[in-house]
Amino acid sequence: MWRFASILVIDHTAFAPYNQCMNRSTINSNIEDCNSKTPIAFIGLETEYPTASGERLRRLHLDGAASPLAAEIALTTIEKVLPHYSNTHSYVHNSAQISTKALAWAHDTVLKYVGATPKEYATVFSGSGTTAAINRLARGLSAARPDRKTVLVSSMEHHANDLPHRQFGNEVVYIPLLGEGATAGALDLTFLEKYCKEHSRSVNYIAVSSVSNVTGVRNNVEKICRIAHEHDIFVLVDGAQSIAHGATDLDQIDADFLVFSGHKVYAPMAPGVMVAKRSILQQLAGQDLGGGSVSSVSFYDYQFVDNESEKEESGTPNIIGAIALAAVLDQMMAYGHRKIEDHDQSVSGYALTKLAAMDQVTVYADLECQRTSALAFNHKSLDHGLLAAILNDYFAIAVRNECFCAHPYVSSLLKDELWQLDLSDIDEAEQESFINRKRGMVRVSFSLYNTLDDIDRLITAISSIEKDINKFAKHYTAQADGSYTHTDFKLDWKSELGLDQLPCA
Repeated sequence: MWRFASILVIDHTAFAPYNQCMNRSTINSNIEDCNSKTPIAFIGLETEYPTASGERLRRLHLDGAASPLAAEIALTTIEKVLPHYSNTHSYVHNSAQISTKALAWAHDTVLKYVGATPKEYATVFSGSGTTAAINRLARGLSAARPDRKTVLVSSMEHHANDLPHRQFGNEVVYIPLLGEGATAGALDLTFLEKYCKEHSRSVNYIAVSSVSNVTGVRNNVEKICRIAHEHDIFVLVDGAQSIAHGATDLDQIDADFLVFSGHKVYAPMAPGVMVAKRSILQQLAGQDLGGGSVSSVSFYDYQFVDNESEKEESGTPNIIGAIALAAVLDQMMAYGHRKIEDHDQSVSGYALTKLAAMDQVTVYADLECQRTSALAFNHKSLDHGLLAAILNDYFAIAVRNECFCAHPYVSSLLKDELWQLDLSDIDEAEQESFINRKRGMVRVSFSLYNTLDDIDRLITAISSIEKDINKFAKHYTAQADGSYTHTDFKLDWKSELGLDQLPCA
C-alpha cells in the first residue's frame, strides 16, 4: 500500500538548448498513479554530488519544508511566456494583452486552488514569499483597528508569522500548546476560546500556521476561525507548510487571510501570495502607492482602482513568476488533491513510524498529532549539526538542522533536555558553544517526489552512522555556532555549477 510507481518519459528534445547550456538534470517523479492523466515531473531528482568517501551519489532531497525542487511545468511555462513578455495594465498591443490576461488567469487559478469564491476573496502577489504578505497585513490591520491592540499568535510560529506582529504598538499574546516539552501538541483551543470571550473588544486578529514548519503538526484552523469570528476577530493563516500537501477549502475554513510562498509549491521563481477577503481589503489603506493601484491622480488627490488585487499590487508585479506558479497549481489540481494528500500521509506516516522505532532517536511533538510533511528529531549520541553534516557529506542526504526560524517553539520542545545539560566539566568559555550544539534539531521534510524508498535510505544511513559513530565523528570539527565542518572534505560549488569555467573565475 505504500509504494508509488514511477512515471512518464518526457521528450527532452524540446528543451535541448537549455539542457546543453546548463547540463540540467530532470527525471520522473515517483508519484504517478497509472490512471492519472497529469503526471508531475521535477527538476533535479538525478543530481549527484561528491561525498567524503570519494564516490558521487544521487542527492536525496528531504528539505522540502524550506524549498522543494522545482516542477518542470514552472520552467516550461516561463519558456513559453518569455517570447510574449510585456508589462501589464494595457491592452493596446498583443503582448501586453497576453501578459495582462495571463496575470489575471494566475490570480483566478490561485483562488480556484485554495477553494476561494472570487466574489468573496482576492489574490494579491507580493514580495519574495510569505514574509512580505504577513508584514503588509500586520501593518494594515494595526492601522485599520487602532483601538484593538492585542494580537494572538500561536506558540509554534515561524519568525515570519511572529515578529511582524510585535510592531505597531501591538501587544502579542501567545496561544499555548496542548502539553509541554518534547511531546507538546497542537494549539490549546480551550485557552483560545476563553481568551477571545474575555477580551473580545481588545483582540484585533489571530495569526496561526495551518502546519508547523518544524514538526509538521497540523492545527484546526477551521475551528480557530469559528471561535474568532464569534467575537469579530480576524484570522491570518500562514499556509506555507500546507499549501503543497493537499486541498485548502478557504470557503469552508472561512479564514480572513491566507498567505503562502510560491517557492513552497514547486515554483522557486514565484512571488508571495496573499488571499484575502475583499470586504476587509476594502477597509485597509493601499499598502504601497504607485502605478497600477490608482484610477486617477491629480496634484491634490488620488483614487484607488476598484479591483482589490490591483489596488494591492502597485508597480510592476512578478508577472513571469506568478504565471509559472499558476501553471504548477493548475497541474497539481489536475493531478488531484486527494492523491497529493494520500502521498503525503503515506510518506510522513512511514517516516514517523520508522524514526520513532529507533532507540536512539527522539521525535518531537505529540506522536498522536495529525502531521503534514515534516518531522523534527534528535539522536541521543549525535549533535544535530554533526548528524546533518554526516548525512550530507557521506550519504548525500539533504536535511536541515538548527531551529528552522522558529526559535521560541524549538526552545520549548527542547526545554527539558537543555535544563538537564551538565556543564560542570566544561570550561566557562566553551559553555555557549556546547549549548549551541544541543540547541537545535534535525528536520526531514517531504515533497511529492519523495518515496518510501527515500525513507528507507535515510533510516539505513542513520543506522550505519550509529554502528560506527567514532569513524565519522573524528573527521569533524565543532564550530562555535553549533555547526560541524569536515576536516578535509569540502564541496567545490563553482565546479558543480560550471562557474569555474568562466573567463574571470
